[in-house]
Parts: sequence; structure tokens; C-alpha cells
Amino acid sequence: MANLNLNRISRVLTDQEMQDLKQQLDNCQQILSFLTELDSKELKMLKRINLDHHNFVQETLAVMNYVDLPLPPHIGADEIAKDLALYEQLQQLIIQVEQLLKRLKDSAALVGSEAYGQSSLVYHLLAALASSSLPGYATAYERLQVCFKKYGRKSDQQQIEE
Repeated sequence: MANLNLNRISRVLTDQEMQDLKQQLDNCQQILSFLTELDSKELKMLKRINLDHHNFVQETLAVMNYVDLPLPPHIGADEIAKDLALYEQLQQLIIQVEQLLKRLKDSAALVGSEAYGQSSLVYHLLAALASSSLPGYATAYERLQVCFKKYGRKSDQQQIEE
């Protein structure tokens, strides 16, 4: 397990980097503007493709190349091939996006924890200095104490109750 007490990430994105990233995400959404959202009911009704289904679709396309079938105009080898190709492309993108999302979430959790942990250390140091009656520390400690009592670490009993 990694030592979580170290400052493993010490970086802030520049305003330009943040703007560029947001623009690139907007560009992705524009390119993928045909994507749709389904509610849980719609999603539940869909047949999910797996490896066997994928092979079935490929075989169907192969059969459709030499068998003339009386199909409605909206069903045909071209449409099936396009759907399968897009499915394969989206699967590749999903893998990359999920990997990126995991790293984003893990990094956000880590830097948030680092910020909180270091702030907690400062708070406890101020508590010790304030109790020693050294001038100037009591005010700073009291200021943080208000926040720490409200937002600080929950007691073991509070965590059990939740």
C-alpha cells in the first residue's frame, strides 16, 4: 500500500490548461453529439451484446452478403455493419474514458485527503501552541476550531450510527 502521508501530487492546473481541457471535452461532446441517454427502463429492455452476440452479428452480415432477404428498408447489411462498427468504436472509447475517470477520481480523492490531512495537522499543532499560552495562536486555533467541530473528523460513534 502506498504511503498516504506523503504529498504525492503537488500540482495545480494553470487557467489555460483548465480552459484547454474543458474545450477538448466540449469538442468530444460535439463530435459525439449523436450519443443518447436512456432511462433505466429503456436500458433494461435492451439486448446486451456480448462476445457470442458479436459473433452472431458478424455471421449475420456474412450471410446477408449472399442471401437476398425481403427486409424493410430500415434493416439491412449496411445499417447492421454501421451499428456494429460504432459499437466497437464506442467500446474502445469507453475503456479509455473509464481509465481516465478512475484516475481523475483517485487523484481528486488523494489530493483532497492530502489537503485535509495537512490542515488537520496544522489544526492540532495550533491546539498545542494555543494551550501553551503563547501569544497569537489562540485566535488562529479558535478560528479553525469552529470549522473543525462542524466539518472535522467524525467520532467513531457518529460513523457507526450512519
